Amino acid sequence: MTINTVFTTDELTKQIQASIQEQFTGKLEIQHPQLPHLWILHFRQGHFVGCVNPVHPIRSWCQQISVHCPELPLYSGAPRTDRLLYWDYNYLAELVRQGKIRRQQMEAVVANHITEALFDIQQYSEQLYRSSNLSLTYKRIPADTIEPTDSTLVLIPAMNPCQRAMHRWEAWCQAGLIDYSPNLAPVVRQAMILRQQTSAAVYRNLISLADGNWTLRDLALKLKQKLVSLTQSIKPYIDQGLIELMEVEDFKESFQLVINNYQPSSGSTPTTVVSHQPKSPLIACIDDSQSDSLKMNSIITQAGYRFIHIQDPVKALVILLENKPDLIFLDLVMPVANGYEICTKIRRASVLQDIPVIILTNNDGIIDRVRAKMVGASGFLAKPIEKDLVLNTVKRYMTVGNG
Repeated sequence: MTINTVFTTDELTKQIQASIQEQFTGKLEIQHPQLPHLWILHFRQGHFVGCVNPVHPIRSWCQQISVHCPELPLYSGAPRTDRLLYWDYNYLAELVRQGKIRRQQMEAVVANHITEALFDIQQYSEQLYRSSNLSLTYKRIPADTIEPTDSTLVLIPAMNPCQRAMHRWEAWCQAGLIDYSPNLAPVVRQAMILRQQTSAAVYRNLISLADGNWTLRDLALKLKQKLVSLTQSIKPYIDQGLIELMEVEDFKESFQLVINNYQPSSGSTPTTVVSHQPKSPLIACIDDSQSDSLKMNSIITQAGYRFIHIQDPVKALVILLENKPDLIFLDLVMPVANGYEICTKIRRASVLQDIPVIILTNNDGIIDRVRAKMVGASGFLAKPIEKDLVLNTVKRYMTVGNG
């Protein structure tokens, strides 16, 4: 076992190069001296075969699987013991053996998972040394001191993720983002000032997505943008204190990351049904805004409910009759059919008459409230969507377990 207390990004590259030359089999453990962060890089005959990234491990797996294995559901309605299977390295290997995903897909997932871990190691190392003149510590542990694992399916040339991570880190530094972790989540702090400094479209996007639930990496995938470009675009607002980057928890094991269904363009998209816990109440949201529905999905599924998004108001009644939700959020302003018309149709359907319908709108005026009551709406919720207000509304009309 090799133990060293001097670990810089140059040392990391040297260790990887040495592992390649020696055809090293074992693991390299890298730890922050003041935090419980422990990265583990697994080697087999000088190749990477996997890694453990302590920073949002479930988020990271979800991100890579959603990109490289879009055919895999990130959540299944199976018993609790099965819910993490798609986020497990060995289970992905089993899916390859069963022919459910291709070997190249797993290689891409593992390679990019390692690349992100190496990027995070580089950033932590640089920030640690600059702030306190300390370094990461590492241990090099041969294979005979660790339990054997079934990780021979994919062998990643070790320098490939290393070079990609270095290029990404260099681009990150050149963009002036050295102190901005992609694992932090942006949240709007000064909404009024932000509104004055941005266009209406930019403001709506920022309010909808910069809510403290999605990391910069999550948002780059959602918006199909490069991570550097996305972060640069909001950096001025961060520097002014209008947006804050904050730490965010990893996903719960029953949470589904909806990335592939997000369409930043104005084109039509299929209706998206997001399952959560099989027997929990079902909440529907009829809204043509994809960003609002994503935010609603995040709030509701993390609170333990199932969620269904209906984007096409014309198809709303049919889908509601098929699914019979326990609560309905209904946007007021939509093309073709507005919220008043849809609410009237809901109340005419006998099986839907008693389901609470909450109107969503940007105009919280007395006329809208009176008209909403006249068509049978149960309540009113003003936009922009806020987590506490949504959950308070849900708890007012129902509780988990009534579904």
